[in-house]
Amino acid sequence: MPHCKIHNVRFYKPEPLAVRGMALQTSGKKLAVSRSNGTIEIWNLNNIWFIERTIAPTVDNFSVEGIAWSKNRLFSVGLHGLLIEYDLYKLTVKSRAAVTGESAFCLDINKNKIAVGTEQGTKSTSKKFLDKQEGRIICLKFDTTGEFVVTGSIDAIRVWSVESGHAIHKMTLGRSESNKPTIVWCLEVANDFTVITGDSRGKLTVWDGKVGSQLESYQSHKADILALCLSDDHKSLYCAGVDPNIINYVKISVKEGSEKWVKSIQRKIHEHDVNALVVCDNKLYSGGMDGYLACSFHPPKTLLKVPPILQNPCVQLAAEARCLMLRYSKYVEVWSLGRSENVEASFRGMLSLRDEPKKLLALQRVSKDYSGDEEQEGVNCSCMSDDGKWIMFSTCKGIRLFRFVYVDEKPNLLRVDDLENKHIPCVQAVFTPNSSQLILAPNNGGLVIYDLKDDRASVNKILEITDIKDTITFLTTSSCGKYLIIEYDIKKRQYTEFSRHLEAHLPEQWKSRSYPIRNITFDPRVDHIIIFQDDSNIIVINKEKHIK
Repeated sequence: MPHCKIHNVRFYKPEPLAVRGMALQTSGKKLAVSRSNGTIEIWNLNNIWFIERTIAPTVDNFSVEGIAWSKNRLFSVGLHGLLIEYDLYKLTVKSRAAVTGESAFCLDINKNKIAVGTEQGTKSTSKKFLDKQEGRIICLKFDTTGEFVVTGSIDAIRVWSVESGHAIHKMTLGRSESNKPTIVWCLEVANDFTVITGDSRGKLTVWDGKVGSQLESYQSHKADILALCLSDDHKSLYCAGVDPNIINYVKISVKEGSEKWVKSIQRKIHEHDVNALVVCDNKLYSGGMDGYLACSFHPPKTLLKVPPILQNPCVQLAAEARCLMLRYSKYVEVWSLGRSENVEASFRGMLSLRDEPKKLLALQRVSKDYSGDEEQEGVNCSCMSDDGKWIMFSTCKGIRLFRFVYVDEKPNLLRVDDLENKHIPCVQAVFTPNSSQLILAPNNGGLVIYDLKDDRASVNKILEITDIKDTITFLTTSSCGKYLIIEYDIKKRQYTEFSRHLEAHLPEQWKSRSYPIRNITFDPRVDHIIIFQDDSNIIVINKEKHIK
């Protein structure tokens, strides 16, 4: 192994973002995960589960309290009182609609009907309003027919007729203490109109939604149950919450043809509150306050956990400038790397630093909300040229390009104001290795290549890549600057022969991997080597060797 210096970077401290909610699109096996800062991640569960795309929060305090799919459309509600639809191609907000002018906490969708629970108990479904109730609606679900909505609030569960707008049943819960209300945090509705609720007493309760009566009740947890989910066949359910133990109940047949829910297995996957549970293909996905997204299943007994991560790349090295760019959810930082004492080439071990790492600058974009107050915008992507002289970052409002000069420990930043297409946000960006060009993947598709010279940037070409029908979520260039991954020949405007061959002849060991690719780089010494990195391995591909 060649002699090299390894920098242990301890100054990158992104805030761990809790998982607030999850919603599964069953047809495409896409899992939408909402985070505590308003970020939404779209995970692809078809093969190896991975983040397919990330929608950054548009501004500060952007709230996602409830999230749901309607076929290929994704919606959310929050404390802002808006029903929001997202553009999954442009990775931004597509439309906003006021619900009632009050905070909203939950929503559910059944075909073309949307139900929203708000602060004052108003529920809207399609363009109708159901009768108002006293108190906040904390959770709700449609039945499978879409004719009824079941809501959970303080001390009560109600069943509503969508057609009439009236509550046809009200089920009252008991209290563990007379002066302490019972909060229904979560509920599910099974195919046979069985309603299952989890509440602040730690009790799991089963109700007959047709007649509004209680069937069973279990002291499942020691504290609040915050999350419930049913299996695909509705014969198994999982629950968890402040008491993070995930408990499985299964439905069994008992005498005289009746059925009963029985406790099956129990697992402790998370150390803190579990806020969301989803089952897909008999695999349980869970998330909560610790920020980890976990996938567990058996047989065989398997647990995979992924820490909260930003969409790649969130860390970028400008090797020539000895600088490091660190991306956070709402700003970026640039640090200079530390320098060590001079030692002999044969030295092995820890080196003391002559110069400590130093934060050179922090960049953010601020806009004004409806009241005129300033708020930070979420960062979609960022990059820095290898010579450290160019910095770019994008938010939902557009891109910012800067000329950066660092002389005698004095940083100087000059914004390029006359940049073409600066109001179009981009989802990925990269500088070429010689720092002469900037390649952007705008959220409206294709690629834009800018030539960089002195303090100016001008559009060299705009590429419409007809073969790519979806959002570009990862972008890098070869050391020679000729190829763009998926390996795409910029001059010929088409995939390379290697790229087409690799897609058709993927090795079996590649297909059996458990983690997705996180990073791609090239060997600057040879053109035929591509290096990939995932959560557990570094993979080297030699383009000159035959792929069986």
